Amino acid sequence: SRLLLDSVRHLHISPQPTDMAAYSLTPSQRHTLAAICDTFLPQLSGEQEQEMLRRRLGLDPEHLKAWCRSSASDLSVPAFIEGALAAGHLPTDSRKEFELVLNAMSTRLGMLALCGTATPFASLSHADRERCLMSMRDSMFATKRKVFQTFKAMTGIKALSRDTSRSNPHNNGADKNLLWSAMDFEGPPSAEEALAETEAKGRKEFVYTMLNDSITQDTTLTVDAVIVGSGCGGGVVAAELAAAGLRVLVLEKAQYFKRSEISGSEGDAYHNLYERGCLAATEDTGLAVLAGSAFGGGTAVNWACCLRTPSYVKEEWAAKHGLKAFADGTFDASLDAVCSRIGVTSEGVAHSKNNELLAQACEKLGYPCSVAPQNMADVGPLAPGAHFIGSGDRFGLKQSTPETFLKDAATAVVPASFADRCYVEQVLHKGGVAQGVRCRIVGADGASEHTLIVNAPKVVVSCGSLNSPALLLRSGLANSNRQIGKNLRLHPVSGVVGIMPNDVAIWRGAPMTLVSDVVAKGPVGDNYGAKLECPLLLPGIASSVTPWKDGAAFKDRMLDYKRLFSMIVLTRDKGSGEVRIDKEGTPRLYYKVGEHDLKSLADGVEKALRLVEAAGAESILMAHELTPLPLPPQSDPKARAVELEKIIAQTRQLGFPLYKAPLFSAHQMGTCRMGSDPKTSVVKPTCESWECSGLYVIDASTFPTATGTNPMVTTLGIAHMVAQGLKKGTSSIPSKL
Repeated sequence: SRLLLDSVRHLHISPQPTDMAAYSLTPSQRHTLAAICDTFLPQLSGEQEQEMLRRRLGLDPEHLKAWCRSSASDLSVPAFIEGALAAGHLPTDSRKEFELVLNAMSTRLGMLALCGTATPFASLSHADRERCLMSMRDSMFATKRKVFQTFKAMTGIKALSRDTSRSNPHNNGADKNLLWSAMDFEGPPSAEEALAETEAKGRKEFVYTMLNDSITQDTTLTVDAVIVGSGCGGGVVAAELAAAGLRVLVLEKAQYFKRSEISGSEGDAYHNLYERGCLAATEDTGLAVLAGSAFGGGTAVNWACCLRTPSYVKEEWAAKHGLKAFADGTFDASLDAVCSRIGVTSEGVAHSKNNELLAQACEKLGYPCSVAPQNMADVGPLAPGAHFIGSGDRFGLKQSTPETFLKDAATAVVPASFADRCYVEQVLHKGGVAQGVRCRIVGADGASEHTLIVNAPKVVVSCGSLNSPALLLRSGLANSNRQIGKNLRLHPVSGVVGIMPNDVAIWRGAPMTLVSDVVAKGPVGDNYGAKLECPLLLPGIASSVTPWKDGAAFKDRMLDYKRLFSMIVLTRDKGSGEVRIDKEGTPRLYYKVGEHDLKSLADGVEKALRLVEAAGAESILMAHELTPLPLPPQSDPKARAVELEKIIAQTRQLGFPLYKAPLFSAHQMGTCRMGSDPKTSVVKPTCESWECSGLYVIDASTFPTATGTNPMVTTLGIAHMVAQGLKKGTSSIPSKL
């Protein structure tokens, strides 16, 4: 798969040395990047614009003209991509490979290797540029397909996930984003609307104080417990320990934002609230990984779906991993406690049009469908801010850890302390006993970094399944069983989208309020199957899964955004991958979907296709197809059934080739596995390290297997259960292997 890069390196085209403190692309790289982006999202010709106006008579012509005339450069897309590189959203070697491709596409020899034409990409005609991109899209080499998919996704997301009303010269001074208006997308509610709603509903904001303001030099602090991470695990443990009278310090590598500092914009959220600016992916297979990197961790950006741990998962963990608490009622009591605190309910949950279509199609086909419990303060129809909860919660709507457990910790009799923009480099330990952590922290001036040493007899690592193993690996633990970072589970996801005859407006209402378990038992009946759910789908991500055969067709297709009925197939993966660290200590992910899980995905996609047809879709969007797949009208059910079977057969035959049929993950688990056997697990049933007393890992990385459900509630429950023993400071099993 590295044939492309090898061929380019053979040409001795070297990436420019860069200093990340003053990072910039070269003029040649910039010129090529702009040409690539403007090919994916071009300004249409006058003839193409007139054709669009004729075909889309129902749209406001002024909005449509702005849509046709706006190119990626008009929307500052190349600059925003360069900004993502400057922000360090790609690891150093990945950034250099990105630059290497730009260098290659700027030269005759490089283009000959990449596209078979000896002309720099920016010097080609627009039609020839499109042909070059399509040659990469359809290449037999996965690495070339990766180049296509990377540039396509970056262009669409950076163009359509942001409010460009002030920067786009074709917005004609309008006070709203005419590109969003052309798609009939209202965008996130205004700051004034958000403030009025929170005041009307009495959702008073708790404002946190960060100790960063007191840091002006290298500093050493001493506390009873230091917690690394502020998400599901860290939030609950902080609340429990602070309530028990311990001095607690919570460290978060991301920046803390007050409600008023969150825009609600999809693009701003990706940049500020997600791991690597939402550019994280597996190194070997390009599976996109969406992980929260925010104050509140994943709870700050997840979709409020609160599925409890299935009984068969608890039984498996107890029987196969020696975790008796999952079968004797101990864990269930903790689940009850955390669900009560975050207000989980399945009563009165209103459904968006997208979820209603899922329910109607399931009823028609006889598939099971049930309410997915929610932890939002308002579960009524079209609750303000509900579909934008993946972009930060300006409404105090989702009862995330900053609204619940972290607030409990901050208001305890012995209040917890907090620091943001604090990167923990290592856990300090001596003689098999944890002593604290060493960090880099942004100080009072908001720019300078200082060393922070925190001495604590209890160190709780709650960084999530990507960063917790990375921290342990950086910390020099013996890792004698080689299990740290192993057993990575990702719940691989594929999407199926139908274009409906009428508006769906997927962005109106809560995103994920129903779930179907029609294929949950899996291909062999062992409960390693898949769930069918409705996703949050804002314009940026929608663009990344929309087929592209040329710029004009892509722009035309995106105008159907308001008619999309979207489902995801979420797989409980039996196979696993690994988190390693590179020479800079950065976590790198390796994961190949196994044969069982590919079969499970395919079964789920088939059911999703049947549901889309049953819902009345006019056509089906599959990311690996050039154009939507049309279905005969519902008035001809026989022809419709024949065409559906043909689409299903073609989809099964294709499978999920790399960089052709995109997969993604929003759930990461298992990389610091919990168990009773020190040979096969990283932490004990108490979540204490087998190798280091006083060091605990408490987050989804401790899951022995994938759960097959959205992991928030399970993680909260584990944290609550383990915290009861942690408060007492007792351990019946000695550490050190």
